[in-house]
Amino acid sequence: MNTNACPNKTMGCVFDIREFSLFDGPGVRTTVFLKGCPLRCAWCHNPEGLNRIPEILFSKTKCVHCGSCKSVCPSQLEGKCVACGKCALACPVQARRLCGRFMTPEALLVEVLKSQPIFESSNGGVTFSGGEPLLQIDFVEEATKALHKHGIHVAVETSGYSSSEIYKRLLDCVDLVFQDVKIIDDESHRRYTGVSNVDILKNLETLKSFGKSFIVRVPLIPTVNDSQENLRLLADKLRDAPRLQRVELLPYHSSSGGKYGLLNSTPPASFQEKTFGSEVLAPFINCGIPVRLL
Repeated sequence: MNTNACPNKTMGCVFDIREFSLFDGPGVRTTVFLKGCPLRCAWCHNPEGLNRIPEILFSKTKCVHCGSCKSVCPSQLEGKCVACGKCALACPVQARRLCGRFMTPEALLVEVLKSQPIFESSNGGVTFSGGEPLLQIDFVEEATKALHKHGIHVAVETSGYSSSEIYKRLLDCVDLVFQDVKIIDDESHRRYTGVSNVDILKNLETLKSFGKSFIVRVPLIPTVNDSQENLRLLADKLRDAPRLQRVELLPYHSSSGGKYGLLNSTPPASFQEKTFGSEVLAPFINCGIPVRLL
């Protein structure tokens, strides 16, 4: 089977399932990371989540050149990797790892239910992240239905980049939304993410009036979106949002650069880390919006 091809649209391509997450919603949670993202943010810290298909991550520093991977690779002559994962299983030093697997909603439920006692004792649940969950809306809908049948709270973190129809489908099925908002100016947004923010801001307006609890997250990137003007413009857009719980500001960290090497690529840009203070909180506080600097 060519694992680059998704069997059907209700299956999801998952690249990580992280238990005991404490910052992705209320209580103790399991965060499910889905592969595929329509944005190409210059500061992306999950490059393994950009492509919507399984991939092999390769660590050159771990490789001992034993040839075990090549001996089992079904496509070694053509040189076209189909991400079957055989090389990762054969590698004696774990220099190769299969990143991404297709799962049915039922298979995901089986894994998640292992943590249900923890969810119940902490008022936790499951959070879909990415990548971009909106690219796999059919899987998210079906998985959420299965989770809700077991009383499990479901949150999602999204860029909001989609048609209004798909975005409303997401809002209909989940309990809490983490809405990422990066840059208000459309030209700058295009420059640093590769896409326009017109649909994102339109969907933000839908979210504000939808009656769904939500949290806005802003990755603070020095010289890109940390200006008072950008933060004031965002605060102004959020001042009339009754179901907004808070704004979370996430300072940029440069520690993710090593992941690009595993994909034989380089980070699209680098930024200097910066210590932020009350100046980034002020635009939101002045509008009466709860805000945290994480």
